[in-house]
This record gives sequence, structure tokens and C-alpha cells, in this order.
Amino acid sequence: MKTKTFIKMTTVALLVSSSVASAIELTDYVTPDSFYQQSYLSGSFNLNSGNQDQTSYNGSFSGSYDMTYSTLPFVWDVAVDGRTDFERGGESDASTDKSYDFFASTTADKYFNDNSLLFGFGSADLGYRRLLGADEADDPYAKLGVGVGYGRIYNATPLAKAIRVVEDLVKYQVLSKEPSTKGYMELASVIDRESEFISKYSLKEYKKYWVEAMEDILRRDGVLKTESLGALGVIRIQEILFDERVNKREHGWVVRGGVGYIASNYDGSDSDPSLDVIFEYGLPIGLQWQLIERAEYSTILGGDVGHRFRNILSLTYEITDAIDWENEWELDYLKPTDTPPDNIISNTLASTLRYYLTNRLSADLTLELRDIEDDIDGNGNDDTEKSVLFGITYRLN
Repeated sequence: MKTKTFIKMTTVALLVSSSVASAIELTDYVTPDSFYQQSYLSGSFNLNSGNQDQTSYNGSFSGSYDMTYSTLPFVWDVAVDGRTDFERGGESDASTDKSYDFFASTTADKYFNDNSLLFGFGSADLGYRRLLGADEADDPYAKLGVGVGYGRIYNATPLAKAIRVVEDLVKYQVLSKEPSTKGYMELASVIDRESEFISKYSLKEYKKYWVEAMEDILRRDGVLKTESLGALGVIRIQEILFDERVNKREHGWVVRGGVGYIASNYDGSDSDPSLDVIFEYGLPIGLQWQLIERAEYSTILGGDVGHRFRNILSLTYEITDAIDWENEWELDYLKPTDTPPDNIISNTLASTLRYYLTNRLSADLTLELRDIEDDIDGNGNDDTEKSVLFGITYRLN
């Protein structure tokens, strides 16, 4: 019953957010030139005592960094994720168990010409982990790859910021109405060129010229109530762009296929070629929802065939300017060439309510379910782990 109610509520929210959206849509922004980066540190801890032999606890600490540099002929992506978990049960003989997982990847795409969605790419991955319940860490994972791909993903975050700015300026009657579609696109382009203004005018002075460029666009579009933004308009733009955060918004899809060389694998094998297929998809739903999907499949082309499939699906809802609801499901399937174990299947489902205390600091409440199947009994991960965690996240940039 609760599941059906949750699905109904989610469906209604999706429909409402789409129906009240502005005439402009985030998918209208198809500018290939963009730069985006974000990095986070977060931690959570839970302590229980009473009615048990000893105090029990569990917690986690994680960090991430994402960067995308995009031009018409070239796209460069970098992603780094690290996480460590620790726990101790309430039984008298229970000891602290811990796990960690570090994974870094980078991909460079070179389009064959400016009018084509076909590109060649090179990639590199590095991973290091210790599973919960394991006596020691797995061997490092290192891989290089090359191949071809098709498609493009556009970063629509600048347009999301422009929409936020316009909504606020209309609310405070700095603007008489919303800009035209062309005006929105030009405003988003200027917002996305922040680094260009910093380079030209210096970090200390650039804000004045940056806001003036936005003002010129709004004036040409005929939406300013007076001839200028005025003190109120300038202050509101600065508060939105510097004191509020806007989640990454992207749309489009990319599929890649290629071959890779595994210099080192988690199970200790090396020098094995692989066949790889990667699919990425992003879709903003209305102005509040963002869906991101990434699926990776890799198979070893050596004498003993191995397989790895990893899927990450996330859905984020921006409830208010200060509250986000983030949901993520991660599936990781690994069938190494050696046995035991025959295969390792990890499923993690997390739902987080994130309240931003400031532009960079948030308080997080997370419900997480984690299940690991490795065909090994009695190693501490036989049951599904259920946890409710309160944490703090700090956005570095």
C-alpha cells in the first residue's frame, strides 16, 4: 500500500512540475560550448546503545568530483568518487568492519567534424576497493580504452540559472515580463561564460562586467521596467548566482563502443583485452526534475570470459530553492575469470532529503538499502543492510 501511494505521489509531482513549467524548456539549450565542475564532501554517523551487549554504530564518508569541458569539436569528462563505510554490531564479540571504494575515470571525445555527432574517444579508469566483510582489499583496477561513439549531451545548467534569475526579477518587478526565447539563450550563454569574464577582468573586478552583460541582453530584449537593473536587480542576480545553488541539468544521449586494455583487475588478472559498451542519457523533466542514466558493459576477450555490468540511475527533484530530494539506484555485477567467487552482485538504493543551510553546506537525511551477493556464506554481508543516516555535505565548488 505504501509503495502504491509513493508511486502515485511521484507521478502527480512529475505531472504538476511539467504542467507549470515556463514556456522555455531546458532541452531548448543546445549550446555545445560549456564548462562545469562540482565537488562534494559528505559524512554520516549513527550510534545506538541500550538493550544490547555493546554500543553499535555505522557511518560513511564520501567525496566526489565531476568536471565537463565541452566545445563543438571536443568534450572532456572527469569523474572521481570515493567512499568508505564502517560498522559495528551490538553483540559482545562484534568488531568494527569497514569497506572502501575509490573509482576515477576520464573520457575525451573528438568529433570528426563540426556537423557530425560521430566521434572517436579515449578513456582511462582506475579503481581500488575493499568489500564489507572481506579480509583484505582487492587488487587495483586499471584500464585504458579507445573507440567510437555517437551523440552528444548538453549541459543546460546555465539556462536553469537564467530561468531562476528571470523568475526572481519578475517577482521583484525589475522585469516587466519574461524574455523571448532568444533572450533566454543569450542570457544563459553569458552566465556560462563566467570563467571568460574572470580571465578578462580578474577575479576581483569581473562581477561588475558580468552583470552589465546580462543587463544589456535584458535591455535589448525590451523586458526591463526601467533602463537598468537598478540596485535591487544587481543584488538579486548576485544572490542567486553566488548565494544559491542550482543542480546540474543536462539532456541528450551518447553511446560508445570500443576496446580496452586491462592492466590490472580486481581479481588479480592483467593484460586482458576487453570489449566495452557505454550508454549515457540525461533528461530534465519540467524545471524541477532531472533524470540521469549511465550503463556500462565490459567483457573480457581472453581465454576465460569475464563480464562486468554497472548501472547508475538517479532522479532528483528540486522541491524548493533550498530543498532537494535525490534518489539513486546503483547495480554492479562482476563475473571475474577466477573462482571463487563465481560472481559478485551489489545493489544499492538510496533516497536522500537534502536541506541547504547555506549555498555550500547541507544537512542530509538518507534511507539506504544495500545488498551484496557473492556466493560466499558467513562473511558478514549475507543480509540486506538497511540504514537511516543523518549527514552533512559540503560543496567545494
